[in-house]
Amino acid sequence: MTLAALCGPLGWAGPGVAAPKPVPLPSFDGPAPDPDTLPGGSRPALGPKQTYEYLNPSEWLRGRAQPKAHEVAAAMLDQRAEVPGTWQHAMKRWQEYQRDKAKELNKYLDNPVGKRPSKVLPWHAWLVKFLPAQGNDYQGKAYVQHVVERLKLGANHGWQTELHVPEVNRYYDLANVELGLYYELKSGSGIIEKELARDKAFVEAERGKVNPRRLVYVFAVQPSNRSKRLLKEAGIDYVVVPAQKRVINPGGPPPDPNDQFTTGPDGSGPDGGGPDGGGTPKGGPQSGGPQGGAAADDTLRAPDQYQAPAAAPAEIADSGDTPEEAAEMREVGKQLAAESGHPELAEDLGGVDFSTLELRYVSDTYHNGSGVQYAFKADALPADEQSFGGRRAARLASDSFFVWLELPSSAFTVNLNPDEPERIIDEKFGRTDAGRVLLEADLAMKKSVAKFIHPNTPGGKKYWDSLRGDSKCVSMRQWIVPDTATVRDNGNELYILDAPMLVKMESEVIKTPGVGGDTGCSQQDEASTRHNESVYRETILPQVQKAVNSAPEYADLRRVYASRVAAEWFRKRSAAKHTAYSDLIGKGDISRWVSREKWTPREVFDRYVQSYRNGEFKVKRTTTKGNVVYTSTYVYGGVDFTRIDQNRLSATEFAKEHAALKATARDSLDAPSDAGSDVWLGGQTTAVPYAEAFASPEPSTSKPLFYVLGAVPLTAWLVTGGVLWWRRRESSSTGAGR
Repeated sequence: MTLAALCGPLGWAGPGVAAPKPVPLPSFDGPAPDPDTLPGGSRPALGPKQTYEYLNPSEWLRGRAQPKAHEVAAAMLDQRAEVPGTWQHAMKRWQEYQRDKAKELNKYLDNPVGKRPSKVLPWHAWLVKFLPAQGNDYQGKAYVQHVVERLKLGANHGWQTELHVPEVNRYYDLANVELGLYYELKSGSGIIEKELARDKAFVEAERGKVNPRRLVYVFAVQPSNRSKRLLKEAGIDYVVVPAQKRVINPGGPPPDPNDQFTTGPDGSGPDGGGPDGGGTPKGGPQSGGPQGGAAADDTLRAPDQYQAPAAAPAEIADSGDTPEEAAEMREVGKQLAAESGHPELAEDLGGVDFSTLELRYVSDTYHNGSGVQYAFKADALPADEQSFGGRRAARLASDSFFVWLELPSSAFTVNLNPDEPERIIDEKFGRTDAGRVLLEADLAMKKSVAKFIHPNTPGGKKYWDSLRGDSKCVSMRQWIVPDTATVRDNGNELYILDAPMLVKMESEVIKTPGVGGDTGCSQQDEASTRHNESVYRETILPQVQKAVNSAPEYADLRRVYASRVAAEWFRKRSAAKHTAYSDLIGKGDISRWVSREKWTPREVFDRYVQSYRNGEFKVKRTTTKGNVVYTSTYVYGGVDFTRIDQNRLSATEFAKEHAALKATARDSLDAPSDAGSDVWLGGQTTAVPYAEAFASPEPSTSKPLFYVLGAVPLTAWLVTGGVLWWRRRESSSTGAGR
């Protein structure tokens, strides 16, 4: 049963705005729902989170390149610029945004008082705020429909839509006069604050009545803290009928912007096809690359795949690259939401530390072709803190994942040894950001050691006082390797529960002169060298290992390592069966995932050698005899990701230790999913456009061949039956004549 599309804006109509047109609600079989089990009742039975779908007619524009100046000029004169969902409309709004920002800046320059206006957003950042706002009305109406269907609020049970309460000039989304229940539905976590005065008047007018009417706000998600506070102050109750949204779009290619285009009631174009089913235009996967502003669309998307609408690509693209850009995106989102008639839907992710983002879940799926479901995990921040940097973090995790697939495992090691400038890194690996991250982490290790052993710190002083020998020299090789990763592999899914790294060390003499011209600790007696190594292993090494697994400067290393674990799962899985990435494994083609930053392995190596020769700090100590003694520590090593060991949890252990994680990963596909202090963001790729991938199979009865093939056995049965009947009749006739 389907509810007809609701007409008019949700909420009350202001001066000069026509009242929403009530539409008939469906009728439901069976008895009316028990009022006590409805929102506002004494024992509401709201059930688990469910998914509702809605159309956004502008979604097919996602990932479009910035229009040229002449395209924008032409769009401003095109009648299609007034039709939401068209390319011309998007270009017109982009032009208007730039003009408004220019006026804002000129006004400030004329009178530079207060804070300077923020910069104009780049095209890709503006577009990801513009597109969701175009579907706000569809989203709100779809949630109303979802609640009606879910709670069986039928017209035959006394329910009405857009019921007007003249005393406060307010329209409520759903109401039952006989029960005295009035519902205001919100598909987001916000509310329209200007409506609260009327709502409060409605509630206060009912106080003291024998049978008071009751107003209840119904949310799809937990309301924001501000919404909760304002509702409490107004004396208005709220409940959550838990639901998560999913954007859907009609299948078929995007409409040709050169054709006349108007949006039909279903959001489709003139050919009925309308937007593509998921971000990536037809033909795009084969030729597109992960460059520019559409990077979120390429997250874990192989060259022949499509990115389906999901939380990860949407929220990551929406995060802004800098705090300033993220703040401007938030303001643009508020403005666009207000213009859509739904200011309460002006929401951004907020409260996510994208610097901690790591790939923690992958699933090899099949939806009319091989695809992948995935989820990132990141640390949560206070809700009012600005989220930014999601695109960079996701690009690094995704690009590294493909590099781990394309290159052989033997390439995944780097080496910063001043004696071996020719063995820094594999040639192809040295053109990727994964290679850069490993080399930078190797260099960061030396700087971490310098911080921990600095003699001006309490720990450093204790360390130096514990060393032996005249020069108190320490020379070692120190390198990072994967520690045992804890995973749950159930055959089709991989949960990466923990992916720690281990720091190893060994004493070794370096030939290249370092600080003071010495070649390592070759002049020191062997007993002192062994003792000093033991002191270092017990006091400094644990601090270095802790930093590698938790310090911000190693966040990129942890990120690419988690992707390495996921890629290794696909490597092994592909050895036994075809997977979504089988065609990439071991091919050695990194052209799509070359480094996005300018760097060279030799430049990192030279910085290391400079640090080695000059020292991160210089220490000189004066002995009791007045002689100056220079103390030295030489550290070099590398990062080696060639091997991965795993601790695989059983189904019982996984269910016991991570009971909610399966639901968290599943829910993260449609919306950010909280798990304690973590936030999960999921996504999905498909071999065909999203709408096609999830299309219901065509019933066999719709195919003419079904009737032809179905008639064959029936005809055979009739013919055989007729022959047997005729023979029996003949036999009977013969017997009767004897």
